[in-house]
Amino acid sequence: MKKLMTILLALALVCAASLGAAQTLRVGMECNYAPYNWTQSEPGENAVAIAAGGYADGYDVRIAKIIADKLGMDLEIVKTEWDGLTPALLSGNIDVIIAGMSPTEERKLTIDFTDAYYVTELTVVVRKDSAYAAAASLADLAGAKITGQMSTFHYEMIDQIPGVVKMPAQDTFPTMIVAVSSGAIDGYIADRPGAVSATSSNPDLTFLTFAEGEGFEVAPEDAEIAVGIRQGSELKAQINEILAGITDEERNAIMDAAVAAQPLSE
Repeated sequence: MKKLMTILLALALVCAASLGAAQTLRVGMECNYAPYNWTQSEPGENAVAIAAGGYADGYDVRIAKIIADKLGMDLEIVKTEWDGLTPALLSGNIDVIIAGMSPTEERKLTIDFTDAYYVTELTVVVRKDSAYAAAASLADLAGAKITGQMSTFHYEMIDQIPGVVKMPAQDTFPTMIVAVSSGAIDGYIADRPGAVSATSSNPDLTFLTFAEGEGFEVAPEDAEIAVGIRQGSELKAQINEILAGITDEERNAIMDAAVAAQPLSE
């Protein structure tokens, strides 16, 4: 009887733990990629506490709050390095990735994605006084030292620039901002919200946009930002239904608000 009671108690604890996990949506993100996500020391109207300390805010956080609210779940932000996001999802340490991640074919080999929650375009961030600041096409960047974030399709896009000097990939966007500002490199590839974020808080920088046919050729899925989930997860259909209820106008308004709210130090 004592052994049976021990087994029943163990089962009860497992069930309780499972129930607790089901009530909390654990979202992985870098918390270092403004305006999608960033870390701040103080709480705020839209900020969410990070499991390891501090607070996260940004477009991803605000979308995550909508998703968690509609699911009837508490939201927990798990700060995770970019290269660690997919392993964290596969290991069960997080439930979803909401981190400005594109649903590339390579990533789809190991995880699933929801429908897009944002669609963007690629730009190049350079110094305002750079010889490349007036570039109107990729061909105008010949000879430029360009980089992109490690383990992203941004870095692969550098190969589309004729005569480019492809620099080693960097870990984070703040690192690339410092490299451009100091003149160590001429520019880095970013999506438009990230470029707006960087130039808003770094007045010595600007970003390049290109007319149709003069810029990057990007696969549709690479221009999209989606939620990463484990393959076969029931969350995919649930989150897709929630995202369908957010209009394009609402998404743009959320992004504009995130850009305006980002810390100047980002």
